[in-house]
Amino acid sequence: MTGMLLKLAFAGIRTRLLASVLTVTIAAAAAATIVLGLEVRSSGVDPWERTFAAANGAHVLAYVPTRADANLIAGLPGVSDRGEPTPLLNATMTTPQRSEPIQVAAWTTGTTQVNRPVPTAGSAPGPGGIVFERSLADALGLRIGAHVSVSTPEGSAELRVRGIAISSAQARYPRSNPGLAWVTDAVLKHIEPDRGHWRWMQAVRLDDPAAAAPFAARAAARLRAAAVADSGVSLETWQQQRDSALLDVQPTQLVLTTFAILLLAVAFFVVAILVSARASQQRRVIGLLKAAGLTPRQVGAVFALESLALGLLATALGFALGAPLAPRLAAPSAETLLGSPTIAMNRWHILIASCVVLPVLLASALMSSRRSARFTVVEAIHTGDASPARSLLARAAIRPFLPMPLALGLKDLLARGRRALLLAGAITLTGAVVVIALSLKATLGAQPATEVSDVPDELPLLVYTLDAVLLVITVTTLVAVALLSVRERIRDYGIFKAIGLTPAQITSTLVGAHAALALVATLVSIPIGIVLYLGLYAAASGNTTGAVIAPWPWLALIPIGTLVLVVAAVGLPARLATRIRTAEALRFE
Repeated sequence: MTGMLLKLAFAGIRTRLLASVLTVTIAAAAAATIVLGLEVRSSGVDPWERTFAAANGAHVLAYVPTRADANLIAGLPGVSDRGEPTPLLNATMTTPQRSEPIQVAAWTTGTTQVNRPVPTAGSAPGPGGIVFERSLADALGLRIGAHVSVSTPEGSAELRVRGIAISSAQARYPRSNPGLAWVTDAVLKHIEPDRGHWRWMQAVRLDDPAAAAPFAARAAARLRAAAVADSGVSLETWQQQRDSALLDVQPTQLVLTTFAILLLAVAFFVVAILVSARASQQRRVIGLLKAAGLTPRQVGAVFALESLALGLLATALGFALGAPLAPRLAAPSAETLLGSPTIAMNRWHILIASCVVLPVLLASALMSSRRSARFTVVEAIHTGDASPARSLLARAAIRPFLPMPLALGLKDLLARGRRALLLAGAITLTGAVVVIALSLKATLGAQPATEVSDVPDELPLLVYTLDAVLLVITVTTLVAVALLSVRERIRDYGIFKAIGLTPAQITSTLVGAHAALALVATLVSIPIGIVLYLGLYAAASGNTTGAVIAPWPWLALIPIGTLVLVVAAVGLPARLATRIRTAEALRFE
């Protein structure tokens, strides 16, 4: 029975190449987006581990008010190695272009020092020198040999940039702000002679790295018992350091997750349209299958099997596309790591993508074919192709003030109410994504030129690329739906030509109806897109203070552009329909 169902599922697939390609494309885009979201963080783990090893990284970093507190942490049970307590202080640095807050730490040397900075260029700071963390130096355009001044109680300390380094515990500037720099103990005393204003960092390695979180909890409790104020204490495990160093991927993951959800929703709409159209066209075949003994569930399985097979192909294609692209999206984190992000190729990620994409395709196919499978054998065989269901929206479309071609087109389009709603949903989501992209561009453009943005350069490009993919999918869907409508209405077009409608009027019945539907859907998409953008911005930043909505002239271009795309996508199938002869159209089966 399974073999027979498989044969039925793929029978005549050559005649459905556009629908099959469209299904694979949108499912592959969704799978690739899911894989990207999973792989983009994994691709930075290996470079971070190499950086952590080169720095002799700390399993726990403790930031405490006094050196005595640092020594207390270092003396706790479970510590296998400890570094010398490192003094820290906050200061203000002035460059020729700007003034910036900065965190200054004492330069630590020695191969056994825990959590030491890893030089990538230049040398140690030396007398009168300073070493900058690499992402801070890149953001501010500081090169070896440049001069900066750091404020002191008596004025300022003039320092020369001697080197560039990275730290396994530091996120990319300005996501981690203030930035980090290192100087000698003598320079540190010059910047702030009063040690009461210093803070201390104690780095320790543990006998059991997996016990870092319990050790940090015990250390915090011990400090509280020693009457150390909680406001002056901060402890970071090596897992938290890794998360901090890879913090740049979080906005990317958020965008990818959002787009994956939108693509899955569009995939559901599109597959539902295509499967329901196929079920409608093959209604007589369904009647014969039921007469041969197939149950409604088995008839539904015929449509579901094709969708699942296409979904498996799409998932494999999405994984092959997504995994190699992940290191490119994770590139900003390389500024704080040794080496560039690598391709993770985690086989669990393709399994996760499959478990998300395939149920969506399966649910869409089963839902769309269920109605056709429920007709009785006599009804299915007798009626052949299903006629459009009666619809209140279709009846409402016939109004005296509407031109006759538009009224006829709307009546036919809205009579298939479910298809019209699914198509409107796909257009609405696509329009919402365009609003998000335009608002992101407006937000980035509103930032002062002197302010360093914490948005990776790759993020806007990712949004625009995914936006373009969704636009292509939606336009292709419009073409497919137009072709379906033309096939279903060939006989009607013959009648229209027989009663005197011109080819232009017949074309306008299809183009005008789809354009009207797209216009309404696009107008709805604008407020939805604004809400989605504000939600994304709040999730990434914690608030919407800096969010800028795209200007209304930009938003007004969305309906205009949508109408142009709809006319271009639907116009060609509509014009082809008018070329068939009247006699052939009336006899079309």
